[in-house]
Parts: sequence; C-alpha cells; structure tokens
Amino acid sequence: MTYRDDAVTRPAFSLAHLALVVTDADRSADFYARVIGCGIGDQVVTDNLKIIYLQSGGLTLELLQYIPAPPVQRGAGFFDHLAFTVPNIEAAMQQLREQGVRFETEAPRLGPTGHKIIFCAGPDGERIELMEEQ
Repeated sequence: MTYRDDAVTRPAFSLAHLALVVTDADRSADFYARVIGCGIGDQVVTDNLKIIYLQSGGLTLELLQYIPAPPVQRGAGFFDHLAFTVPNIEAAMQQLREQGVRFETEAPRLGPTGHKIIFCAGPDGERIELMEEQ
C-alpha cells in the first residue's frame, strides 16, 4: 500500500488515548494509580464493558474490562509495551520492588536512544517500560 503525503487532503490527527484490555479494571486502576502514579478519571460501566480512564503526563490510558471476557484474544495491532519516563530509574525500580513488582532483568540497560531502560509487568502481564529522563 502506498500512502500519499498530501498536506492539503490530510486531516489533523491527535492521539486521544491508548486502550488496554484488562481482566479486572479496578485492580489495574489501583496498580497504575498507587504503584505508577497515574491519576484516575472517569469510569463508565455498560452491560458488557467497564472502562476506567487514567491520566499520565497529559496522556490518557483507557482500561477496558469486557464482561464477560472475550473468548479469543485479539492479535492484530498488538502493542508491545507501555512506557513511562522517570527522573531516576534506580529509585523508581526500588519503589516498584517495594510494591511487589518484578522486573525482566536485574539491572537497567541502555536502550537504542541512549536512555536507561528496564521492563516489568502489570497486573495482567502487560509489559511496562521505565525509561530514565536525560
């Protein structure tokens, strides 16, 4: 597929939010608020869906809990991880370890952009990257 670079016909897009499917929206909201420091916003509950909106650094993370859970996981368009910047990665790691969070490796490494990075897991096993600010 070829995409045209035609500013005249291209509408202005602005990212509204990222949605993360979770098995327990309340548990995940508690983790992202208490452990990561996200702000909890609105909550919407319908017959088949519970949504909790979280705020972090001007971005919105939408937690989606399907009721009942869908029988098949979605595959196309899969996001690999969520990334959060931190001023001091070692201090952030210590804070998360005190909350029982486990990391994929023992120590951070230099990522491709030269930032120190490390990965851990959220309540449903979603990958979370911590990236030290430079």
